[in-house]
Amino acid sequence: MSKIRVFVDAATAAYKWGASIVAVLMMLVIACAVVARALGTPLPADVEVIQLTMGTLVMLGLAYTEQVQSHVTVGLLVDHMPPRWQAALDLVAVALICAACAVIGWVNLTVAVEYLTVRPRSTDYLSIPLWPFKLIIGFGFWLWALQAVLRVPEILRNAREGVVSIRNGGHA
Repeated sequence: MSKIRVFVDAATAAYKWGASIVAVLMMLVIACAVVARALGTPLPADVEVIQLTMGTLVMLGLAYTEQVQSHVTVGLLVDHMPPRWQAALDLVAVALICAACAVIGWVNLTVAVEYLTVRPRSTDYLSIPLWPFKLIIGFGFWLWALQAVLRVPEILRNAREGVVSIRNGGHA
């Protein structure tokens, strides 16, 4: 499991840095678009580029958010349950995350291959191919699922020791 954790954490770190780079690029494009529009010569297809970078930015950050356990949880009832019940519900949440992320990741990777080989698709104005973005989304969802699976030993250990939910000493 240690080698898997090292690989998943390294991939998550790469995605995190990718998100940072995309965020900076998106800010620069937005700033240039605002200045150009103020000068009376709007940038062509600025909205198209921002849409692509926004989707990429979100997908690049989901696995890191799971790694640092920063997804929003609401525990109005769960926080008042015994630690074993909290752990059981956390395991159900991990199973649901894995199932949803596996399906969404698979669909996006299948569409990426289709866009690359069978039916090429691109944006309207700049003709940017869409398959790399679908690939990033697919792997991002799978990476999120793997980060969730890596939490299972911690959830089980906390249940055995009688510690409350692992998310910040309880659910938000």
